[in-house]
Amino acid sequence: MSKKRITVEQWISDALTDADKGKPCSALALVLAKGTGHEEIHTKEIQGPQDAKRLADFFISKATGYSQDLPGIQTFKILAFYGQSEPQATFPFTVAEGALTGGEQVPFSRHEASPNGLFAQLMKHNEAVMSMNMQIVQTLAVGAVTRDQEIQRERNEMNMIMRDMLLTMRKEGHEMQLAQLRYQRETEERRVMAKAIPSIANYLTGREVIPENFADSELIDAIAQDFSPEDIQMLVSMGKLKAEKAAILVARISKAKEDQKKRLEAFRTLPDEDSALAQLANGKDTKAIQ
Repeated sequence: MSKKRITVEQWISDALTDADKGKPCSALALVLAKGTGHEEIHTKEIQGPQDAKRLADFFISKATGYSQDLPGIQTFKILAFYGQSEPQATFPFTVAEGALTGGEQVPFSRHEASPNGLFAQLMKHNEAVMSMNMQIVQTLAVGAVTRDQEIQRERNEMNMIMRDMLLTMRKEGHEMQLAQLRYQRETEERRVMAKAIPSIANYLTGREVIPENFADSELIDAIAQDFSPEDIQMLVSMGKLKAEKAAILVARISKAKEDQKKRLEAFRTLPDEDSALAQLANGKDTKAIQ
């Protein structure tokens, strides 16, 4: 035999006539349970005799009206006070979609083996499944956003590293080009100065320390590096140089440039040290055989 359910009216009636608290009931309060706390809905002071049914209908109306648009099943509590600031009796009941969820005369029942009870259990199950799915979706969304942020951060760091590397490589390449140009210029200046030394030595000593022909040849070779046949023709057009002298200079400059070109080609075709030693060894071996 199943135990008869205690209704809101029966509990309020017992609370009003409870003589074990030492004082009569001074107030009843309706609160909504929310996590670890509660939200106060309505408080009613109790003075003199009260109708338990009217009080039960009043608090049920407050609860169902408050929760009519709230999703799922809401848990309310009626608190009974007996002249103190803390309640000394509590009665919970649940409401779904603006209706009580227990009792024979209500449309929902969470525990009874009846069509209404099965329907209420199905609603509760669906609510739990929806809540679980929502938590899963939120977890996945937060995880995806976190991963995207981490990937973006790593990408930004990689871009900064690559940019610094490219800037460093570009700077080193630029410095290397400057060093090569500086070396070429200094080498060319030393070579030109070396070719001018014979003429300078003869001029400073006042006598022919170095044969004049050789000194003049070296000086013309040095000048030839800075002049071209076009430059000579420009001097002729400006009246600074006669045509017959210009022809001699052009021929001399052309010959100097041709000699320089041959020297460079000869340098390129010179064998390295290992090859020269190998050829010398082969020559000696051949001679010994003969």
